[in-house]
Amino acid sequence: MNELLAAAGAFVFVNVLQFHRMIKALNRKPFACEVCMGGWFALVLDFGQYWLTVPFKMALAMVFTIVLTKIIKTICE
Repeated sequence: MNELLAAAGAFVFVNVLQFHRMIKALNRKPFACEVCMGGWFALVLDFGQYWLTVPFKMALAMVFTIVLTKIIKTICE
């Protein structure tokens, strides 16, 4: 379930903490995009695993991030 952890971490990093707005150099992709950060977080969390599955886990984390963001933004509206 590292993919779900990566999705939640990306949502918090981009939408809650908003580091990309505090530090001017981070105001670009992947730091300002929760989907991109979900993929990178998955890469970091799955580092050292079987390397052929890492791209699929990154893609799954990015899909989880899209779904999680949609659910949270729907609830908060």
